[in-house]
Amino acid sequence: MKKLNPELPFYSVHDNAFRRFGRVIAFPTQELTTLCEQTILMPESGSCYETDIPELETLDILNKVRNTLRGEGSCQIGCCWGYNRKLNCLEYHRASEHNIAVSDFVLLLAAQQDMEGNELPEGKVNAFYVPKDTVLEIYATTLHFCPCQVNDDGFCCIVILPHGTNKPLDHLHVGDGEERLLWAKDKWLIAHKEAPVVQRGAYPGLHGENYEIIY
Repeated sequence: MKKLNPELPFYSVHDNAFRRFGRVIAFPTQELTTLCEQTILMPESGSCYETDIPELETLDILNKVRNTLRGEGSCQIGCCWGYNRKLNCLEYHRASEHNIAVSDFVLLLAAQQDMEGNELPEGKVNAFYVPKDTVLEIYATTLHFCPCQVNDDGFCCIVILPHGTNKPLDHLHVGDGEERLLWAKDKWLIAHKEAPVVQRGAYPGLHGENYEIIY
């Protein structure tokens, strides 16, 4: 995939380059991934995201995730799945996000430290290949968004976050600073000017090429 995407710095999450953005964690995945595969239906097109999925939040699983990955903090277990090959947007939270790869996929990442105000300059995005069954902690300072598929079957990723993250905002926030990026609860977002979400009011602060993953 490096050869097919020469314009992108392309790595594996097992490479040292990933250490700036997150870490790989040893955590048993079979129960969660099997439940996810049994529960999730692929859409005809596009991608889907659910913040919390009851089938994945059985008491036993939720306790394991809360105690081991989230340090006994509140958490929700959701999923992002479907079909996507483009960058389009990047987001960040105030806490780490955990991902469990139900399929192979690619994450497009950047560092919040590279932002200039509400803008991410060109040339700051990196691609990371994530093998199936990998468990990741994506640091709070890492800009991330929807995974990209690596084959025609699409992608599927379990997403674990503090409870309430990505839920709709209670009221509109108006401001010229970071408030301008607040898109959902604990979700700050910048979009590429080509992304459809710009028409809905997302801030076009993601500069450079709107990368498309070729496989």
